[in-house]
Amino acid sequence: MAAAGSDLAQRCARQRRALIEGGAAGGDLEIVVSPYRVCPIGAHSDHQHAPVLATAIDAHTVLSFVGVPGGEVTLTSENFPGVVRFDLRAPEAGAGPEWGRYARAAGWALRERMPSPPRGLLGRVGGPLPGGGLSSSASVLLAYLTGLAHANGLALAPRELVLLSRRAENQFVGLASGVLDPAAIVASRRGQLLAIDTREVRWEAVPSAPGAPATLFLVVFTGTPRSLTGTRFNQRVEECRRAARALAQLAGVPATGFLGELPDAVFEAHLAQLEPALRRRARHVFTERARVLHGIQRWRCGELAEFGSLMNESCRSSLENYETGSPELACLQQVLEATPGVLGARFSGAGFGGCCVALVEEGAAQEARERALAEFTRRLPALAGRATALLAQGEDGVALGGGFRPAA
Repeated sequence: MAAAGSDLAQRCARQRRALIEGGAAGGDLEIVVSPYRVCPIGAHSDHQHAPVLATAIDAHTVLSFVGVPGGEVTLTSENFPGVVRFDLRAPEAGAGPEWGRYARAAGWALRERMPSPPRGLLGRVGGPLPGGGLSSSASVLLAYLTGLAHANGLALAPRELVLLSRRAENQFVGLASGVLDPAAIVASRRGQLLAIDTREVRWEAVPSAPGAPATLFLVVFTGTPRSLTGTRFNQRVEECRRAARALAQLAGVPATGFLGELPDAVFEAHLAQLEPALRRRARHVFTERARVLHGIQRWRCGELAEFGSLMNESCRSSLENYETGSPELACLQQVLEATPGVLGARFSGAGFGGCCVALVEEGAAQEARERALAEFTRRLPALAGRATALLAQGEDGVALGGGFRPAA
């Protein structure tokens, strides 16, 4: 696995053939291309209303579909078995394979906006890295939201799409996530980082300085499984909220459940009074906020070695203060940090499994990929043949067609 986006056109064509063989009219086919994302700095920050830096990458979920009357959604997947069927008029009542819950979540989030009767979908979905730590769940959810909106004539502004995605994940799926994933997947532009204000749900594209060294993202997967709803993700979010409430009370400022809404002075004056676990969570969020703000400046100035050092510091804080990670991920990050050509590396996908993302010099990227994989599997031979890696670059956000709509 070397390049992230090399087979996108072929995947679109395969989906088209499968849908036509299943009875869809080829001339009516639509395609949504929804990228995955990486977050170089800003770990565990978005659900705390703190800033983050992210970008979409050229690895994608693809949803091919035709709109159908009657409100029924019928989906098959390239990655998982079974057929998902549900009625848009009662998406919460749908049954079937577990992978269909994000489609039902999208239908649920849009239910008050749908015409009567709504139009359903006959579709096929797939992506190269489901559950890998690059926010494939948000990617597929946004693909479904975009497809259902198009089929029903709904015009969704970018911010509205981001908020619908967060609502679906929080209230339907049951994950206490913020807006990092959907904002990056909706609003990214190729060649830039996205600075996201997660409290106000707004963003700014951050270009690197002219003449800055060319870089790519190296993503290395440990080969161990992950699923955020089956981890301590929600527990960590609640610990952060408890820390925020305690700090606000100690400082005598208005109550808040979000660490990112508290000024540095509150953190500096009262951190030591928190119980140990809450103290570590707060320390991570406050220091990560500073790293994001420094990272924006380093990126703008083209100081990419310094930017990479901030990525390394972010990962250490995730391990020590936020207490995420696994032995495999910790080992992988150490390997990447020591690999020539790698400027910095940290966990991706909340750090309970999955992968590490590294910023690498473009000219050294292929060799860095090979060296990192070889050294990682040398240290952990049980993962040989399971650990994989890809090189990716920044990408535009989710789009209907995305330049890959096949001819009829």
